Amino acid sequence: MARQARPAAVSDRAAVSDRAAMSGEVPVSDERHGAGAAAIGWIREVVMDCPEPWALARFWAGLLGGSPVEWYPGWVTIEPPPHGQRLSFQASASPPGTGTARIHVDVLVEDLAAAHRRVLAAGAAFTGEHVSPRPGAAGAPVSWRVYQDPAGHPFCLVIR
Repeated sequence: MARQARPAAVSDRAAVSDRAAMSGEVPVSDERHGAGAAAIGWIREVVMDCPEPWALARFWAGLLGGSPVEWYPGWVTIEPPPHGQRLSFQASASPPGTGTARIHVDVLVEDLAAAHRRVLAAGAAFTGEHVSPRPGAAGAPVSWRVYQDPAGHPFCLVIR
């Protein structure tokens, strides 16, 4: 089956987005989201929930490179991030197929309170706030907030 070519406008936007992504620039507007709409944050990492974080991290490190590193009990990350994208594994006792998410996205933000207001206004549902067992700078607690997108997919806002 032959692939259909994208319309020129879509191809042009994709090319601009690809160039921006490679240069480290973040496109801040798109006609689907309103002119001038600034990004709330960016994807910090993709997190896989699993019963054995070390085992799954070793599997993915074998495929992508890097080495599993435990940041704190129950949380293992491949370091250095393969091709710049962090992949982490979080201990979860929920078996697959129980209606719980197995993968979620962490979105890195500058201002947690402002991002919270914006994602709620965009249609997300707040489900909880947590504090990391790994302290931040000077031992300060690091909190993050959990949400569901309008289709029910979980994601977290994480302070930069």
